Amino acid sequence: MRKIVLKIGGHLLERQSFKKYSEILNEAIKIKKDLIIVVGGGDKAREFIKIGRTLGLSESFLDYLGILVSHINALIFHQYLSKYNEIYFVKDLDRLIELANLNKAIICGGFYPTISTTTVACMISELVNGELLYATNVEGIYDKDPKKFKDAKLYARIHIDELIKIFEKNQEFYAGGYKLFDLQSLQIIKRSKIPVRVFNGENAENILKAIKNENIGTIIYY
Repeated sequence: MRKIVLKIGGHLLERQSFKKYSEILNEAIKIKKDLIIVVGGGDKAREFIKIGRTLGLSESFLDYLGILVSHINALIFHQYLSKYNEIYFVKDLDRLIELANLNKAIICGGFYPTISTTTVACMISELVNGELLYATNVEGIYDKDPKKFKDAKLYARIHIDELIKIFEKNQEFYAGGYKLFDLQSLQIIKRSKIPVRVFNGENAENILKAIKNENIGTIIYY
């Protein structure tokens, strides 16, 4: 049975939303005890990056700031979840590799500058031969940004090559003001044929539906 890697888009995490996601993730681990959770940095990360950019700090350092914020988000969840579950917080790929075969829950944020948390989630999915569940703030994958275009088409299923073409054609491929995927993450998905479901995580209950393989969001196929 495949492991599940759950990517929680950082843009879903506002101060008041941590409680509901903490409770849902606790339920999720009861269903899938070896769940691997990857948490993004979200608006708070972008806030610090913007401050750093006004000071002329290097892009590599700004990436590092974003990683630190993603670690804080992950640590908040870890502190709550560890009260009820055996779950490990990791900060790098080496440690994740050590733990990957223990059938324990793992949570992390970003790993390296220039590598998005989406790419981290894809790397981990590839490493553990898992499937990727991607909780975002729209219903799934569209041909263009549904926040800007009312005629945006939602895909129930999309071939990886078509998704890459959309990305290459439209560099402004955003969901809610951030890139849903980057080329690096798509290349990893393609080369290892990672099963991927992208779904609306604003309704936190959808995380449980995705783990139970209910028909929500968009499936990437090969």
